[in-house]
Amino acid sequence: MALEDLVRATVGDDRAESVQVFRGDETTWARVLEAARTGSLFATRRAVVVRNADAIKGEGEEVQGYLDDPSPDAALILMAVKPDKRKKLWKSILERAQAVPADPLRGAALKGRVRDEVRRRRLALADGALEELVEAVGQDLRRLMGELDKLEAFAGEARQKLTADDVAAVLGRGLGQPIYRMSDAIGERKPAVVLGQLGKLLDDGEPALKLLGSLHRALRQVRAARAMGEARMPPRAIAARLLPGNMAFKVDALMAASRLWTDQDLKAALVALDLADRGIKNGGDPWAALSVAVVEACGKTAPGTRPGARPSR
Repeated sequence: MALEDLVRATVGDDRAESVQVFRGDETTWARVLEAARTGSLFATRRAVVVRNADAIKGEGEEVQGYLDDPSPDAALILMAVKPDKRKKLWKSILERAQAVPADPLRGAALKGRVRDEVRRRRLALADGALEELVEAVGQDLRRLMGELDKLEAFAGEARQKLTADDVAAVLGRGLGQPIYRMSDAIGERKPAVVLGQLGKLLDDGEPALKLLGSLHRALRQVRAARAMGEARMPPRAIAARLLPGNMAFKVDALMAASRLWTDQDLKAALVALDLADRGIKNGGDPWAALSVAVVEACGKTAPGTRPGARPSR
């Protein structure tokens, strides 16, 4: 996306004769700079793009000369993950270049980028629909853009406003996120949500003991968050201890969930899951064992939810 923005700003949308692309591990500084200096009869503005630029071959003695007198009709775009700033070559480049970060987006920054893209596409989303999209797909920006393509096609020319239910229906299954939803929901003491996700996952062939392990891990995480909160550890430290780096944004929700439980509640909930574990391993019905354990663990039964009665499809 960062590259696309730079190329569009340089040459517009007509790329036929305007963009030349190299791979750093397959080329040299001499060839790259020759391409940047060589004008075109068919394009007034050009972009020379080098992917994996930190692997360009050669010492790059000629680079300083180009930096002092760059080609006026070409943008030289170097894509590098981690250029060696200790080298004189990259020091010179970074002092003169315009640096455009393209780090993976997380948390609020990711949601903001998706919101901007929704606005750019003039895609109407009702309250909760954007949250449904990000929660269902996760932190993969490329995948999120692909799902926006699907939602855009679903909305059609009429551009109807899509609800959270519409988003869930269009995304469908197979995104790998319902397990996380189920785990989050048990931490939030929402048995109806846990049972709904549990039923879908069992129908999709997920092993019962794997799901039980996820529920158990979620409650242990809540218990640890509760203990750390009582010890007055800062949220950032708690996130570093309990959450993967790309999930650190969920620390506030985790702390809110931890305040819904007492130590005795958590102990009883883990006992309920242990009983389900024994029941399944002794040949009991997985759905019956898990549903009873979930309701007992959460300590309350949602309206219309009866332990052992599987949600209708």
